[in-house]
Amino acid sequence: MKNLKIDNEFKSLIPDLTTEELNQLEQNCIKEGIHDAIVIWNDIIIDGHNRYQIAKNNELDYKTRVAIFENRNEVKKWIILNQFGRRNLSLYDRSVLALKLEGYYKEKAKENLKLAAEKTNTPLPKSAKAINPIDTRKELSKIANVSHDTIDKVRKIEAKATTEVISKLSKGEVSINQVYQEIKQEEKKEKKQEERRKLAEEGAEKKIEIDFRLGDFEEVFADIPDGSIDCIITDPPYPYEFIECWTKLSNFAKRVLKHNGFCIAYSGQMYLPEVMERMSEHLDYYWTFAVYHEGQTQIVNGINLMCRWKPVLIFQNGKKKIDHTFQDYFISEQREKTGHDWQQSKSGVAYLIEMFTKPNDLILEPFAGSGTTILVAKEKKRRIMASEIDEQTYNIAKSIL
Repeated sequence: MKNLKIDNEFKSLIPDLTTEELNQLEQNCIKEGIHDAIVIWNDIIIDGHNRYQIAKNNELDYKTRVAIFENRNEVKKWIILNQFGRRNLSLYDRSVLALKLEGYYKEKAKENLKLAAEKTNTPLPKSAKAINPIDTRKELSKIANVSHDTIDKVRKIEAKATTEVISKLSKGEVSINQVYQEIKQEEKKEKKQEERRKLAEEGAEKKIEIDFRLGDFEEVFADIPDGSIDCIITDPPYPYEFIECWTKLSNFAKRVLKHNGFCIAYSGQMYLPEVMERMSEHLDYYWTFAVYHEGQTQIVNGINLMCRWKPVLIFQNGKKKIDHTFQDYFISEQREKTGHDWQQSKSGVAYLIEMFTKPNDLILEPFAGSGTTILVAKEKKRRIMASEIDEQTYNIAKSIL
């Protein structure tokens, strides 16, 4: 019995049988003999690796059939195409097999380009067309009988998916598109984390005086390093349609505030209990200040009251007694409304900045509106980061600043 050669590259192109399939094949060969010939090229097995091993292990006779090919690339093409006709393959496995022919078609395209150059007897520019041009992607999708997009998705999956996921794909337990979308989501997540890490490194080394950004504060300040803000001073919108802002603010403040840093927020009174409950989800309640508005006030139609004062909620990231004493009541001069309907006076914001921060501290204002807090922080020699989600309001504030 002649010893045949095993070429690992050729063998790797053939999907492995499961243990159950291999055991069944061995039983059939022992019982009925090896009927199908082992196909060889230059004494190298190109089909029948399992039958050959079973024959050697059990001293069984076998036949060989010699195949003629011009080169190794043609052999590889034959091995792969042979699998499509002999096995019940899932769409995923068909696509994986087809992708193994990608190198073959790329080489073929180069050969055709070379032939075109030889025919004209002149070097071809990069834009030149080959004889019988080959669209590799189109050829692969045709062989696997799947769409062009499916081939691209499987290529991505092969590079990213775990062995467990690939096994499920082969068994048809999950779809190609489902796995592809999960990989894309994970890539987006990893990209965002990497961008945030790089921005955080840059932000840690950068001294900020005024940093005013357009957009939702959670998104535009995703790059801020954890525990880097001295104090948040803000005035979120009061209507109930914006109630979720308070949960977002509480969660955000917990991340970015330094230990024992303060989050100070003006609030309306109508939904005050829920506002305080949401703020308490991540922060420690410290106190409630009262700000008295001089001049014109407003009527709260829902309860028919003339509102002359407003709560200013003081929360902290880890409760610690402040090192100086001051009163929890202050007067806000005539309220400015030139830039925004909910604009607060500079005097009121100034009091809070002076009481809760020191010169060069970093303040953050996630609901900047027309920029009152930014202006006062600058006047008081504090660094300031701020954001505003409304583009028109943002542009007005930028023009003032």
